[in-house]
Amino acid sequence: MQQEQLLLPTRLTVRDSTGESYVIEGLLGKGESGAVYLVRDRRVKQDLFALKEVINPNMRDRERFIFEGEILKQLHHRALPRVYRVFERDKLKRVYILMDYIQGRDLEALRKDQRDQRFELSLVLALMAPIVDAIIYLHHQDPPVVHRDIRPANIIVPVGAEEAVLVDFGSAKQHVVGGPTTIIRHSSPGYAAPEQYGGGTSPQTDIYGLGATFYTLITGTVPPDSIIRITKIRTIGIDPLKSAHLLIPSVPPEIAQAIQRALSLKREDRFETVEQFWQELMVLPKQQPVQIPRVTTAAPPLPLTPLEPDSERTLFAFWRDPRNLLHASNRGILLLLPLLVVTIALGIVFFSQFWGLLLLLCIGVLTLLLLLRARS
Repeated sequence: MQQEQLLLPTRLTVRDSTGESYVIEGLLGKGESGAVYLVRDRRVKQDLFALKEVINPNMRDRERFIFEGEILKQLHHRALPRVYRVFERDKLKRVYILMDYIQGRDLEALRKDQRDQRFELSLVLALMAPIVDAIIYLHHQDPPVVHRDIRPANIIVPVGAEEAVLVDFGSAKQHVVGGPTTIIRHSSPGYAAPEQYGGGTSPQTDIYGLGATFYTLITGTVPPDSIIRITKIRTIGIDPLKSAHLLIPSVPPEIAQAIQRALSLKREDRFETVEQFWQELMVLPKQQPVQIPRVTTAAPPLPLTPLEPDSERTLFAFWRDPRNLLHASNRGILLLLPLLVVTIALGIVFFSQFWGLLLLLCIGVLTLLLLLRARS
């Protein structure tokens, strides 16, 4: 089945296990295993959220995903979105995480607006300071929480704000030394460490993604994917990853060396902690305060196939109570009431005549077809 067929349409209502309902407004992103939707609270219409969906996880991974989602609900940091609910729908094999919708522009889009598709080092350090602090906060949880998808597209500068926010926790997990790793992975080429393609992840996995993010923002070039790097080293003995200062001579060698170490293919060769990496990046004397780009407008959500006008359908409700089909088509039935009145009036006036009876029969059949269509 193609991914487009799995996407939910706009105006569809998703109901969680507590009965709260959220109407899909648009698509924020999609991947191999699901999507992220912009949704609106059905009761408090001004409240917008991001709804992360994972499709068809197996039993073990689903249970772990829900458990880890509950852990994410306990996190509180200024550079992290709040996670509010985690729920599942067994019959449709879907798991959901409801979290804050951060309205703004991500660093990948802002980077591409620059003349050289990169930022100056001082601006990168200012943009990434709250993100680094957030990752340190995650890794200091007990057990540590590993984000596993750190990249510019997942770092948003909110509208009117002065600090960036790290989003998309659909791939996050707890790290237990010696414990298993969920298969619900998100391996972004260029930003994913080798262990994300097989084996267990750890806080060092986030250090790799953080290093790749600094590399891209500073040089304007996404680093070669870790699997490609491993293949090149094995076949020709050369790592295709060039040091950042070779691409941008203005980058101090100390900074380039720290990023290179963070991007080590072997996790034991990377920094032990994010704090150590950040200290290496801050070795230069402090410069004048840098002005963070001011975001005034947010990128609109991606288009989705809408439901038919004047129809409201609730996902998952159909399996619990067939009467919801009638409830979903109430508007359509109300629109057909005038036609029913006309049908009855014509029947009374012309019933004694053959052509009147035929007209009544035709309108009756048409009305029945429209009613069935409204209920489907």
